[in-house]
Amino acid sequence: MEGRLLDSVLILPGATSSLAFGLEWQPLIPGRAVREAHRRARRARATHVVVAGDGAAAAGMARLRMRAAEEPRPIHSAAQNLALLFGAGTFALLLELAPGRHWLVAVHDGAVVMRTDRLFESCEHAAAAMDELRQAYPRLVVLPGAAGYTAPDLAQIEAASTLQTRLVAVAAHWRRLLPRPAQWLLLVALLAMLLPRAWQALRPPRPAQAGAGIDAVQAWRAALRKVQRKHVLHGVRGTQAVLAVLYALPVSLAGWRLSQAACEARPGAWQCTARYERRDPQASNAGLLAAAPRHWRLGFPSMEQARADWRVAHAALPLHEHALHSPAYNERHLLSALQAVLPAFASLQLGKSRGLQVTAPHDARGRPLRRPAGLPAYVLRPVEVRAPLRSAGLLLPHTQAMAWRKVALSVREAARPGLKSSGLHLSMIGDLYEIQYPNEEARSLPGNPMGGVAPRSRDAAGGGGPGGAATAGGRAGSPPGAAGASGAGDAGARAGRSADEPAA
Repeated sequence: MEGRLLDSVLILPGATSSLAFGLEWQPLIPGRAVREAHRRARRARATHVVVAGDGAAAAGMARLRMRAAEEPRPIHSAAQNLALLFGAGTFALLLELAPGRHWLVAVHDGAVVMRTDRLFESCEHAAAAMDELRQAYPRLVVLPGAAGYTAPDLAQIEAASTLQTRLVAVAAHWRRLLPRPAQWLLLVALLAMLLPRAWQALRPPRPAQAGAGIDAVQAWRAALRKVQRKHVLHGVRGTQAVLAVLYALPVSLAGWRLSQAACEARPGAWQCTARYERRDPQASNAGLLAAAPRHWRLGFPSMEQARADWRVAHAALPLHEHALHSPAYNERHLLSALQAVLPAFASLQLGKSRGLQVTAPHDARGRPLRRPAGLPAYVLRPVEVRAPLRSAGLLLPHTQAMAWRKVALSVREAARPGLKSSGLHLSMIGDLYEIQYPNEEARSLPGNPMGGVAPRSRDAAGGGGPGGAATAGGRAGSPPGAAGASGAGDAGARAGRSADEPAA
């Protein structure tokens, strides 16, 4: 493409994260995309890379300076966020970020197009590059498009941030960091430091000191109970409650229209935020203040935007009050159930499991006690969901062992809502909790060696409220009633209209 490009990566801070513009993108073969992306990034001497899982078709690379890499907020790729917002079709966006900073990006079927995600000094140079894109992609839709697509602003692009769009540091090989003599010297130093400790750890304990007057089983049970109290799960009831908050949001209020909302889990409550845009020429700040719910704390970042903040107590229970299953059980039953409803979701992913860390108790001499062989362990799997709001009811019956960190809603004006896309788009980020026993037979034992690890959950059968577990289809997840003008739940379930299509 002709025109003068700005080679440096631009990082703009946002409300909760920072956005990176101007990455270099390379195509990938889906299947082992993550490993291939890091290999190419090392070859290109990039410091950071972004790739949306092993099934990704493209990876973005950047060489960040030390100050930019130490940004306190997580850094996400703005281009990858746009690819998540427009996962089907070919779209292009030209956005002026600042004077002399014109950002051009194009996405095709959820992947960033090569030689886009570029910064130009002048709008004319960016427009010339846009003309080349039109020739290469005859079906290109330039946002805002004639088909009814609206161009997202920076706040909406930031709200689409997930783990898949975050820039991660590229792990360099040892030979790139240190010359071979320095590697050998470092290895010798490590061996000299670790061998004495390894000998002490492998040496059998003296019989007189093995117990040291402390019951290791009871001490470990106490340590596990401490972890159980620290971790809370939302389960079916808690998930219903936060979805009801989103359903109850008024889409239109005193001439202002909802653009996005999000609730983040805090100790004992959800911290919720909603953003509104001024759509009616007669709308005013005073009118919105008068019509808004009393528990909202309103702010006005600009003449055309409003932000509401409030807290909602969450219906969450400690870890030991939920019924947990083993990873093997979930692989067979839970994942099979999720596969049955997968066509209604734009993305439903469970990541790799990791153990829940438990601080080992110590004996009277301050040495850590060895974990008893019969105790089970907790396992977590990251969960990410992106789907139309109406699809949340299909997921609800399967959330009894899940805890959510963030639940977000974005409002888009889609011309033709489909099975996986609509005007009301939901994203959920959290964890699935599992329990791993030392052997398969232990799972079926009637006793509980941890003293209350897996009793019957209060919400294992669903319970009352919007979208109970018994209703896997239809209006699962519908609220009892929306507050305000026209609620987000009502806007997605009107007869004669596509579900989740925003109300006028």
